[in-house]
Amino acid sequence: MNDYDIILIAQSDVVDYDAYSKLPVDRLELFETMAYPRMVRFKDRFRSHLDIINYGRDQTFYADEDYPARRRLLNIWNLPSASGVHLANYLREFGIRTRVINNIDSEWDWFEDAYTGCSRPPLVGISSTFYLSWMQIKPIVKKLRGLDDDMRIVVGGAFIDAEATTTGVPSFEKMMRKMGIDYLLHAFNSEFDLRDLILALKNGGDVSGVRNLCYIETGGRNGGRFAATEKKWNEPLVEEAPANYDKLDLPFLNRTIQIRTASGCPFSCSFCSYPVTAGGWTTLDVDRVRAHLDSVMRIPGIERIIFIDDTFNVPNNRFRKLLKVFTEYDFEWFSFLRVKHADEESVALMKESGCKGVYLGIESSNDVVLKNMNKRSMRQDYCDGLERLNKHGIMSLAAFVIGFPGETDETIQENIDFIENYGIDFYSLKEFFYIPNTKVDVEREQFGLTGMGASWSHNTMDSDTASRVKLDMFKTIKNSTFIDPDTSLWHFAYLYDQGFDTETVRDSQTHINNIMLAQLDGDFSDDHQGFGHLKTTLEKSRPTTR
Repeated sequence: MNDYDIILIAQSDVVDYDAYSKLPVDRLELFETMAYPRMVRFKDRFRSHLDIINYGRDQTFYADEDYPARRRLLNIWNLPSASGVHLANYLREFGIRTRVINNIDSEWDWFEDAYTGCSRPPLVGISSTFYLSWMQIKPIVKKLRGLDDDMRIVVGGAFIDAEATTTGVPSFEKMMRKMGIDYLLHAFNSEFDLRDLILALKNGGDVSGVRNLCYIETGGRNGGRFAATEKKWNEPLVEEAPANYDKLDLPFLNRTIQIRTASGCPFSCSFCSYPVTAGGWTTLDVDRVRAHLDSVMRIPGIERIIFIDDTFNVPNNRFRKLLKVFTEYDFEWFSFLRVKHADEESVALMKESGCKGVYLGIESSNDVVLKNMNKRSMRQDYCDGLERLNKHGIMSLAAFVIGFPGETDETIQENIDFIENYGIDFYSLKEFFYIPNTKVDVEREQFGLTGMGASWSHNTMDSDTASRVKLDMFKTIKNSTFIDPDTSLWHFAYLYDQGFDTETVRDSQTHINNIMLAQLDGDFSDDHQGFGHLKTTLEKSRPTTR
């Protein structure tokens, strides 16, 4: 019997395909910019790109199978999360026994066995890293309560931290009572507070000394008094992070694991709140990175690493030291990259050390828009960096933001020409999302910027136009392959983890993109030739997991 102190649910699907499937396709114009090019209509419902591949390969869909089969099928949330592994790695140092459920949609049977197998009910944690609303948390809590109505549930992570900033801690009471949540941790770096909550519950149950905590006092979530403890900033867990990966029980791992060597970001792009919310930039010493790599490489079967640092190759001297360390190991890797800083020596070392692909937050190829974004880069920087990546055969996925202040028809055409002509393997498009407390928010009067979130307007464009432009670009670009921005680099890395080679990933996605293009023109036939082409591609190169 395994008596866990906490069972941590790391992630779940965030797109409600059922809701989209209920919308009438004969009125596609009302919702096409939300559905496309994120999903495909097939057999009377909208489905993810990976589920279309599931059907082409296995003639079944993810939602139609039991949990063991779901773990074998393709689902982006089956890719091992960084947050779950990171927390389990940290908590082990304090004798806290953690079971990570990587994707609750694939591993509910594992959750049931772990929870009911404990001699005393453990705390159950839900990470909100990828959630954008309470409605994505609600069905998880409901399912948990269906198993045990007395289950103790804690929710923390990025979404909860953002809600604390935008709506305030007192607003949590209503949602906690309505949804049946016992505890909320609202700090940005909540590892320490989660540790203290678990230890407090183990040692008598007095949680009043746990910082950054909301809870319902004696009387239960329906009758007790709402309480909020001291709010205090936590420094990011970087240098002090242990290296216990090989000592953890992570049955969902295949060939790939995600780790970080830094927290925060040294840049201050105008549209991004992360540098502020992260509270600065902290890097892990190169020798400590080596210790983490040693631990990771002791895990049987691990061959690939995704480094999730926001600015992995800055500063350049540290990056080169890391690359030289990587050459001592036998693994392939992916990362985010500031392509402006990708000089010849660094890119050559990247290739030598096993770099398979990089995510480039290019955002725009127009110098005026880049200046407005405070990107500290110019179009020529991107051209030079891409030339070096292509020279050394490193796959690139370039992300573009559509509609930032300064965007016009002319700048959009520059982006199209840039994607078409500079050897970008994969690209993604996403409309500008207006976040409060960012640099562009401070400068909003200069740009005539009004609105918030996904609905905005400024001197040169509005959100409705940006959504239309996104589809026009998708229809126009031919020399690079579109990938959904919500999955982006992880889409490629996950398929590679599952045994797909680069050519199969590109060809499969090309067929899916062609199907979406036809559907945007009103052709929803399940007999579209793209489905047949996809099946043929998958049959020629049938990937297998280890």
